[in-house]
Amino acid sequence: MSGLALEIDQALQQLDTARATRLERLLREVLALVVPAPDTPPQDGTGIRFPLVVGGRPISSEDVARLEDA
Repeated sequence: MSGLALEIDQALQQLDTARATRLERLLREVLALVVPAPDTPPQDGTGIRFPLVVGGRPISSEDVARLEDA
């Protein structure tokens, strides 16, 4: 994973401000989807629980295409 972090850091440094901001926003949105909420009890390995995302909506194929183009 440190390789991915390095790649993201290098990309952020090379992008213009608008694109770097957009990438950072997308990364924060993804993290909000996968990082458990602080009050989520530990899991027993039988499933993954995601925090409630206020104002969240299902991911559409357009969203996926937008992420691929970023």
